[in-house]
Amino acid sequence: MSIQRIPYDSPRSAFISALEKDGCVIATGFTNAETLEIARQEVQPYLDVNDEKSQVGALNGGTKVCTKLIGRSKTVREKFFSDPLYQNMVHHFLALETTNWMGAEPSTNVCPPLLSISITMSSGPGTPAQKLHRDDKNHHARHVAASSYTPNRDMLLGLFVPGCDTTKANGATRVVPGSHLSDDEQPDFGEDGTKGVVDAELKIGEAFMMLGSTYHGAGTYSLPDGQRVVHINFCCCGNLRQEEIPWLSYPVEDVKGYSEVVRERLGYKQSEPNLGWVDLRSPEFLLA
Repeated sequence: MSIQRIPYDSPRSAFISALEKDGCVIATGFTNAETLEIARQEVQPYLDVNDEKSQVGALNGGTKVCTKLIGRSKTVREKFFSDPLYQNMVHHFLALETTNWMGAEPSTNVCPPLLSISITMSSGPGTPAQKLHRDDKNHHARHVAASSYTPNRDMLLGLFVPGCDTTKANGATRVVPGSHLSDDEQPDFGEDGTKGVVDAELKIGEAFMMLGSTYHGAGTYSLPDGQRVVHINFCCCGNLRQEEIPWLSYPVEDVKGYSEVVRERLGYKQSEPNLGWVDLRSPEFLLA
């Protein structure tokens, strides 16, 4: 099985179908080298002072990171995270709509998705491969095997934008297409751990989107030099706890300068009927 590569300007339905079928998709023509260079300049100072010893989650001690990425890179925030294609997919897969009853009157409400994490990862020579895993483990997600996709099955959707070509040699993300439809039993990746595994090799300007239930993991960096830099954003369903805490990561005064979609994904819009208020008010007023 391979990962579908779909031109950015294709109908949104093509991306939805690919994500439902495979749990992942590559968008070609997502950005360009000039924009990526600006993003690199914005994050490099933070990567330069970060050590490579973090072993939080899937990090295995060989990767430098720039956290709080939404605030530290305007380019990542407004060009990548805010991108209409990604946000369309976020809304389609993660927005929740439910109808409840208030006495004899029906009440239909929508819970918008939230930013879960925004981070740049930079891996170099000697960085070992990550163990194949699902990112929705952080939300204690439970999965039931299915032959086809059903709405609201997932609670996470990620966007990976590399700052360079990613290849098997420099540790491109390894993915198991279709694994988003499997259950919670131990997966069978074969004796050598490669059964069903595909390298998500990307060219400059391409982006990779992936559902949080899809098994994946960064590959081994086997080259003698260089760095593999990837800007990563994940959104989650709006009724879940986020991986990073936005209220502590992004000061209100900074958020005032962010675009509307970013403000909303940071939680500055109440989820109806009654989640995420301040003094019984939707928190937009804090940004006035």
